[in-house]
Amino acid sequence: MRFQYETKLMDVNPLEPKELKIGVLTGLRYSAKSCLSTNFTMQKVRFRFSNYWLPSVWSSVLVFVSLGVCAADTTVVRHNFYDDQKSETLNYKGEVLALILEKSKAKYGPYVMKKGPQIDWSQSRAYSQLERGELDLIASQTSHAREQAGLPVRYCLYKGLLGIRIGMGTRDTVAALERMQNRAELDRVKLGQVFDWPDYAIQTEAGLQVVRLTNVASSIERLKSGSFQLLPLGIVEVAPIAQKYGLQTVSTWAIAYPTAYYFFVTKKRPELAERLSYGFEQAIRDGSFDALFARRLEPLVAAAGLQKRKLFRIENPYLPAATPLGRKELWHPLLSTVLQ
Repeated sequence: MRFQYETKLMDVNPLEPKELKIGVLTGLRYSAKSCLSTNFTMQKVRFRFSNYWLPSVWSSVLVFVSLGVCAADTTVVRHNFYDDQKSETLNYKGEVLALILEKSKAKYGPYVMKKGPQIDWSQSRAYSQLERGELDLIASQTSHAREQAGLPVRYCLYKGLLGIRIGMGTRDTVAALERMQNRAELDRVKLGQVFDWPDYAIQTEAGLQVVRLTNVASSIERLKSGSFQLLPLGIVEVAPIAQKYGLQTVSTWAIAYPTAYYFFVTKKRPELAERLSYGFEQAIRDGSFDALFARRLEPLVAAAGLQKRKLFRIENPYLPAATPLGRKELWHPLLSTVLQ
């Protein structure tokens, strides 16, 4: 037996009336195009059995669609913070997002995290999706341009550590560059950076030799063949990537500059940016963010031996003035000299 129905819903907010048509109901299974997160009062439903429309019925109800319940005032968050494109396992960024949504639940209500569409993992592609409203938020290093494109949630997910860049390369290349002592020697090293990362502009502006890369995965063979010598990556990401591709990491020095890695929310969702800022602040205050960071990333920081490295400090002219460098609790203690 098959029922077809059509429903028109009027939002309780008279300034923003909305109308939604929901598709086909078969038995108790609902098919719908969207999930509503606001309360609706008068619902007019027309049911059709075969070719005959039954009388309209008015009721005061909440709407249940998509094989589940969308409660009133539920915050729906579309994101792509997974281990890879095919995975359903949250990566570190996804875990941080879940934490701060949970910390804000008492004030802002329930939430749903949904996997958003993404063709590839390039940052330029992600920003385009953010601006078109296909994703509700992304995560990225900040810059003036990026803070114009999205709403920054100014709490650094990596406590500033992505500004510590450790070179990754072949065994022979790394061995030859371990004894580097001064900036003049660094200037002669051919580095690689992904073109749409702020690091590319930062390192180029500092006068370093930087080869333009499309992405990390497609550049590994170029690195192994000698098209460039080192790929500097953040202290909390370089070791797992080097291990994955059978590469080595420099152990005696690193490039250092101040930077921040934020959630960026679409400008269409300022209420979400507000919620995430509130939740992040709560997680900082109660220590839960520090606990997550310590569990997921602190072993990588300790293994990198930052205290024993020579740091080649460069400027970051693309760091916005609004970056909260003065709040020491937001940054890793090892960065006290780098951020000054």
